[in-house]
Amino acid sequence: MRDVEEIAKKYFDKSVTDRERAIFEGAITLGALYHQFTGTPVSRDPRVIQALEDAMERSMALQPYREKVEVKIDAQVIGRSKRHPYDYETLRGSMVDAKVQTRYGRTRAILRMRHVPELRYTLMYIEKVEEI
Repeated sequence: MRDVEEIAKKYFDKSVTDRERAIFEGAITLGALYHQFTGTPVSRDPRVIQALEDAMERSMALQPYREKVEVKIDAQVIGRSKRHPYDYETLRGSMVDAKVQTRYGRTRAILRMRHVPELRYTLMYIEKVEEI
């Protein structure tokens, strides 16, 4: 079987650099993480938070060219306790601080998603790009 990356590469414009591809791959992960996990029921219980962080990290790490995925959920912004059976909190983007490290060719990119209070927005951005 031919190298799968050679097959995949033919679908990308030939002018796309390793740098651009490393950033692209990381950005896909942040978008997927945000849109797949927001709305998930969550509580302040450290076991629940840890399980959700682990699930997010492990599932996103399965995507191509991931070297590392780190997710932290801010328990301080989650409601304290249920007042009735229908009272539960769901994960919001503003609760998540995520870092994705990708490597494509000779380029490593670190992308980040976190709530930026000055913007009142959960921002996805390129934190660092380096040639290795």
